[in-house]
Parts: sequence; structure tokens; C-alpha cells
Amino acid sequence: MDEVYDFGVILQKLRKEKGFTQEQLARLIHKESSIISRYEKGLQNPTFETVKEFAAIFNVSMDYLAEQIAITKNLIEAFRKKNISTFQKMSAEHYQIIGKIAVELSKDK
Repeated sequence: MDEVYDFGVILQKLRKEKGFTQEQLARLIHKESSIISRYEKGLQNPTFETVKEFAAIFNVSMDYLAEQIAITKNLIEAFRKKNISTFQKMSAEHYQIIGKIAVELSKDK
């Protein structure tokens, strides 16, 4: 399966660009390292305060990070609603499409 582009992927990319391990990044935000893994896997979304900390650490705008979360949540919800009404589960292809749309929407124009 191709990489799905969402907040977790963006966070992981930013973390690796800075050369941080999950443990190092977790220490910077005063959290357990497992939380970074959960964010990167899309199992949990960060709080507003944590997004603020990530923005400062990675020198990106909060809007950029928050937009990644919002876009992904909205697209997943839209796909889920459609699939519930047709009694289907989201496929890997659906997640890939969501990711590609999120990437396009988040590009600077």
C-alpha cells in the first residue's frame, strides 16, 4: 500500500527532517514516546497545545499542522458516511485517495 498522507505522515516527515527520534520529540513536548507513535500512526490526534508545541519545534505555522488534522478528519468522515449508507468498509484505496487529496489541499499556492 502506498503511503497515506495525513497528519501522522506529516509529523513523521518533519520529525525525521529534524533528525529527532520519537523519544527525543516526546521529551521536547513532555510526553511519553508512545504518544508520538500514536500520532504518527493516526491512532490519536494531538491537542491544540501539542499542535502549538509542534509548530514551534518544526518552525511551521499552527494553521499548517491543524489543517492537516482537519482535512484528514473531514475526508475520512465523508468516506465513512458514504460507506455506512452503502454498507461498505473503507478500502486501502479509499485511504490513499484521502491522503492524496489532503496533500493537494495543503500545498502552498
